[in-house]
Amino acid sequence: MTTGTLTGGESFGRSTVERQDKATRLRLGRIGLGTAGVVAVLASAWGGIVPYVGPIFGFSADGTGSWYWSLSHSMLALVPGVVGVLLGLFVIAESRGVTVGKGRLSLATAGTLLILCGAWFAVGPYAWPVLNDSGTYFATSTHMRVLTYQLGYSVGVGLVLVMCGAFVAGWASRHSPNPAEVEGSPPAADMVPEPESGI
Repeated sequence: MTTGTLTGGESFGRSTVERQDKATRLRLGRIGLGTAGVVAVLASAWGGIVPYVGPIFGFSADGTGSWYWSLSHSMLALVPGVVGVLLGLFVIAESRGVTVGKGRLSLATAGTLLILCGAWFAVGPYAWPVLNDSGTYFATSTHMRVLTYQLGYSVGVGLVLVMCGAFVAGWASRHSPNPAEVEGSPPAADMVPEPESGI
């Protein structure tokens, strides 16, 4: 720390402490964004594959065997799982500074789509009997077993994806670039009317 005499002609800019603090906050935000992407990938992969591998270790929500391919497994697990994995990978890439697809998909859009994937994971098994005109998706079992099916197959996975998507969308809205000033328009400070002279 140095001291000196002020002469009155000095001008002071932003301190390096503020710049370092901003850079640190941005770096921490990027770590959080990447973490949300990793969690979204893991949750989506689990939600997409669990109907196919769950019966191997006795975790079959609808009573089918392992690797049983059906329309309900595809539409309620595999499709939203694949979409969630791709969106999570996009979020990870964006957090590392890699531009994917020439910037066609924004982080806010990816977050919103993750929210929709999570909502479909959570609501899909309950809407499926109405959409497909079939019986219930979850097999009848003890109350505790049905709860584990709902958490492991739909509601739990859906809530995790909704939280990740909300975090990504919120991060994107908070860190969105400032809109560029319209060329040729005067700054807001120049638009203040001058006081009238008292002649």
